[in-house]
Amino acid sequence: MFFIKKLIESLLFPPGIIIFAFLLITLLYFAILTRKKTKPAGLTKLKEFIFLLIPLISLFSATCIYLLSIQPVSNMLLIPLETSYPVPSPKIIKKPSAIVVLSSGAYNRHTLGGDTFNRLFEGFKLYKKYHIPVIVSGGRAVSTFSLAKIMKNVLVAIGVDKHYVITEDKSGDTYQNAMYVLKICRKKDFRRIILVTSAYHMPRAMLLFTKSVKSAAFKNIKIKIIPYPADFKTNLHYNIYSYFPQLGYLLISSEALHEYIGYVYYYMKERL
Repeated sequence: MFFIKKLIESLLFPPGIIIFAFLLITLLYFAILTRKKTKPAGLTKLKEFIFLLIPLISLFSATCIYLLSIQPVSNMLLIPLETSYPVPSPKIIKKPSAIVVLSSGAYNRHTLGGDTFNRLFEGFKLYKKYHIPVIVSGGRAVSTFSLAKIMKNVLVAIGVDKHYVITEDKSGDTYQNAMYVLKICRKKDFRRIILVTSAYHMPRAMLLFTKSVKSAAFKNIKIKIIPYPADFKTNLHYNIYSYFPQLGYLLISSEALHEYIGYVYYYMKERL
């Protein structure tokens, strides 16, 4: 009974219903094409090609959405990102100057998004261990409020001394996170910073922070970036429901693809 319930849910709710719609379009078109009497007459070669292309695009779309919304494929995309930087040991961290937590998003002025909260909680644990300043970074790229200010409010509410929280709320993307945070580090003379962000986001964040450290603006200052991944999403425990399309896995796959595209873009931009 539970299996039937989950199967029906996966078909009625996105992305299952979208996959079903694309498959239905494909079946209808192929049904038309196999019935010569109902096949549209007077088609030019170009129109006939387009007519044939529609079911193929629908089938391709259904396949892509299905694959991206199941757990094994989501994990396949995540694993290379999340294993790029292991959680560092205390010996590697040594004597840090500050903790940097990058934002990901918020639902409103009072509630952080899941990724941001997970990153911030890891930053809070590091603060409790090392008792050093925490730089929270996040502007108003896709919102009307400062993500950094919300992050500061959360940290203060759970016990962080407000004088230990530094807000950076001008940035709109990871590239600007790096530039504005490093300016704060230069001003405050922070030479060893722990960079906290989601494990899937760490490769791109490290690429941009390392690139910024080596730029002309910071060439006379040595700032060590210590990657500290958080918010791991990979789950290697599978069952039959792992192959049912789920919106959560589709979103995770989309985030992973976004990171790959962003990493390649900045990597190529640096070398051109």
